Amino acid sequence: MQVALTLLYALAALLASAFAFIELRMLWRFLRNRAAIHATFEGAPQGQTARGDAAAPTVTIQIPLYNERTTAEQIIRAAAAQDYPRDRFDVQVLDDSTDETRHIVAEVVEEMQKTGVRIEHLHRDNRQGYKAGALAAGLEHTEAEFFAVFDADFVPEPSFLRRLLVEERAFDDPKVAFVQARWSFGGPVKNLFSSALALLIDRHFFVQKPTRAFVGDVTTFNGSAGIWRRKAVEEAGGWSADTLTEDLDLSYRCALRGWRGDYVHRVAVVNEIPGHMRAFKAQQHRWAKGNAQCFKSLTGRVMAAKGILHDRWEEAFLLAGYAIHPILLTNLLLWPWAVLYMDRTLFWILQMFMGVAILVAPLSFAITVVERDGRWSLASIGEIVAGICVGIGLMVNNSAGQVQGFLEAGGEFVRTPKSNRPPGAPAAKTAARAYASPLHWTFFAELAVIGYCLMTTAVLMSRGEGLWAVPLVFWAMCLGLVAQMQMSPKLA
Repeated sequence: MQVALTLLYALAALLASAFAFIELRMLWRFLRNRAAIHATFEGAPQGQTARGDAAAPTVTIQIPLYNERTTAEQIIRAAAAQDYPRDRFDVQVLDDSTDETRHIVAEVVEEMQKTGVRIEHLHRDNRQGYKAGALAAGLEHTEAEFFAVFDADFVPEPSFLRRLLVEERAFDDPKVAFVQARWSFGGPVKNLFSSALALLIDRHFFVQKPTRAFVGDVTTFNGSAGIWRRKAVEEAGGWSADTLTEDLDLSYRCALRGWRGDYVHRVAVVNEIPGHMRAFKAQQHRWAKGNAQCFKSLTGRVMAAKGILHDRWEEAFLLAGYAIHPILLTNLLLWPWAVLYMDRTLFWILQMFMGVAILVAPLSFAITVVERDGRWSLASIGEIVAGICVGIGLMVNNSAGQVQGFLEAGGEFVRTPKSNRPPGAPAAKTAARAYASPLHWTFFAELAVIGYCLMTTAVLMSRGEGLWAVPLVFWAMCLGLVAQMQMSPKLA
């Protein structure tokens, strides 16, 4: 029993530290190349002139919708208002809705058509393939060379198409499969825990994504606010509903065929932060499940892609990204028994490795804050602490998603409810009632793990190991915070 415990705990600790070292390597690359990264992704394009309207390629804007009555009109009007040659772009509203969203869309589309916008309302009476199925169905109705994808809560500026396709000339390289723009929130997010969620996303777009693109690693599409080259999608096999992260899946299938993605940091698209912890958990559960599905289906091909991918081990760790949550949960469950029964010298050695995992998250968030805000403040410290607590508190939810992803392909694409609200503001009561997220079963699993932490804390204290019980109390607090936020009417 002691040998099995030692092996399991050592494996969990070493895997956690391996993920931490990969993150540290990325942060070191960012800091070492910071000036060059800024020049590449934030400065104006160098050495090229913008094309004229005559050279503007044809593009279709695709808007996949499912029961989005609070945001459908907003995104349709933003898409129709693009400052792009009218004869070179059109809009597809890919509507799988079963509520009044369908009628809202029909009215707005009819209004836009009268203004001369080429716009089509494509309604399906089923959700076959979910978002991936809707995008694939839309491609059958257009011959455009490129297509842009926007989820319902995104609001692109009128210059979006012009900047990426004409001014930035982002597709001049014929091997660029897609271009991803940065996600933003339209201004400072003042609510503490909403700002913590924003920090989790900003870390990806301000540090991780530009660094990976700069060093030549695979750039991935984030599901919205980007433009795809039709030829790349068709060569890679098209959209697939075999995973719940169809964007990650297609990004890697393109990369394995020699295509690459590009990231344009200076073009930002405003979108909405989930307005409730239940909605955020549903989104994270879907991403964790889809991530596991992509890891299962793609890792073998990635590791065999010598000469195609720049750093195959780096890509494998990215595909395994959400695995950090079941690793942390395993560490939590084994912690009290490792304290009591493992060889203390070996236990201390493993804690030295775990120390890297403990430090890397606050370091990564701190660098993100400086990059995004250009300064430090007391509020920044609060954001970082809240971001760490929320990240840890999601370990049960995301571990469940990972396990499900390894056991099954596809699955229901559970939408993230939108409310069309300013950043940090509470959702309107009518919207909250219309699209309230149910309490997920993982809420009760979180309560069970909290109880386990408290029970084993008492066990450690009774054995004179009270100091080693502190991590259990901290984990219980993080899980309790996430659990409490699921019972609140909105994010605290």
